[in-house]
Amino acid sequence: MTPITDTDYLVVGAGGMGMAFADEIVTQTSASVTIVDRNHRPGGHWNDAYPFVRLHQASVCYGVNSTPLGQHRIDQVGWNKGCYELASGSEVVAYFDQVMRQRFLPSGRVKYLPMSEHLGDGRVVSRVNGDEYEIRAQKIVDAAYISVTVPS
Repeated sequence: MTPITDTDYLVVGAGGMGMAFADEIVTQTSASVTIVDRNHRPGGHWNDAYPFVRLHQASVCYGVNSTPLGQHRIDQVGWNKGCYELASGSEVVAYFDQVMRQRFLPSGRVKYLPMSEHLGDGRVVSRVNGDEYEIRAQKIVDAAYISVTVPS
């Protein structure tokens, strides 16, 4: 195993919950965050959702606090006419990718390991080449789908 620099938070999963947690840490503290995700880009289950799926709530009510999703527009046509816009799955994935690349990574406090699997106890393996890493974290936040755990 090759050790990676110590981190304050190891976040497992770059879906909505993991990204929202990391956003609050970056915004509210000076802590460091390492995000490990099995997908090739942030967005969690939106990477695998059917292409016709849209949010079931207004776009501005979803995502991370620091960066609004959508334009806060009222749809003028279609079945959602008169209501706030609902982002498509591809818009949600593009949004999370933008947050990662334009906010998190430039902060210098977030490391991102896509295509990687958390094996437990801070052990991570690349799904691309099999390289293993040890991540020493003060807290581990499991934001993986349907198994969210946030230590308080």
